[in-house]
Amino acid sequence: MSMSYQPTAPGTDAPTSQAAANEPLSLIDRNSSIEGTFTTTRDVRIEGMVRGKIVCQGLLYIAESADIDATVEAASVTVAGKLNGEVTCRGRFQITGTGRVSATVTTEALVIDDGAFYEGDLNMKAAGSSASAESSARSFPDNDDVDAPSVLRRLSGEDEDSDTDDPDSSRGSASS
Repeated sequence: MSMSYQPTAPGTDAPTSQAAANEPLSLIDRNSSIEGTFTTTRDVRIEGMVRGKIVCQGLLYIAESADIDATVEAASVTVAGKLNGEVTCRGRFQITGTGRVSATVTTEALVIDDGAFYEGDLNMKAAGSSASAESSARSFPDNDDVDAPSVLRRLSGEDEDSDTDDPDSSRGSASS
């Protein structure tokens, strides 16, 4: 069963993203039950029961009334109901205050709100092996006065000789 649904940001009537405003979501309502594999290329809100496997290319939202016992693969997951199984999340995995999760979770980012319950194994992974190295380099301040490798060498104590030429170095002999 598929219906349109547009989530709203908490406390507002506005859709959570521009994509949500343009693309309707799939909905498995609280009166529905699925056994088997459910696959979607869009965001989905589950209010009912699912047993089996869920493959979601977008956001998977598990509502408070939902009861999921499945292997889950999704871009992002938010759990407000019950989730048991195994989860592979390519982005953010969030458990709200009403969420109950008993699962092995592999994710890039984890958010657990006050009141949430989590039991299981957690595997954190980088955003992408080559992409994470590039983003780490890009996240360093873009400042010509800062030479990142030499700063790191000084902090680790490896660059003894070049520090003596550096007037800002905290090493060396102190004069009275």
